[in-house]
Amino acid sequence: MASNRETGKYQDKITRLLSEIFGELNVEKEWDVAKKSQDDFTRSLYCPRIDIAVGPFNKTRDIENNIEEINNAHMKFHSFIEGLKQISGTRLEAYNENPRCFMAIEIEKGRTRKHMLGDIINASSIGKIGIIVPWDDKAYNAFERIKRYLDFIKTVKKTSYGPKNLLIIRKTKFRNFLVGYIKENS
Repeated sequence: MASNRETGKYQDKITRLLSEIFGELNVEKEWDVAKKSQDDFTRSLYCPRIDIAVGPFNKTRDIENNIEEINNAHMKFHSFIEGLKQISGTRLEAYNENPRCFMAIEIEKGRTRKHMLGDIINASSIGKIGIIVPWDDKAYNAFERIKRYLDFIKTVKKTSYGPKNLLIIRKTKFRNFLVGYIKENS
């Protein structure tokens, strides 16, 4: 989760860029996944706050329609997603079939590996596509190791969870990609 002034400025910049692409109504900074919820995802559960969430959102009891809207956004922004996969160097193996939003983005600057693990779980379980934006090389390498660990323990059947819808993208590459995407599509 972004917390200090430097990461806050970056988070604001990314929020503005994403708003240019997806529209202001579809981009939420510090998104509380239960706020204004009309379904069973309430404050009686652990409710993460996502650094940046991109809609459409799945917050009502009309889950089938909400997921259809998210899937439509996924098809509409196919080239955008392909570009993200390319800059991350990751081949997404699956997508979240019951997402809370189209994309869940977590920005991480040097907290503990337990916090990083939480960011991975939150981004991948909340978004159709989860995106982790590590602040520096040390955080990037730690996220990569944690993701490999999660993939490994799923492979050896220690758990059924694996973040197959997760992209880990360096912060400069992510910002530059968004700027380039806006220039190409305006």
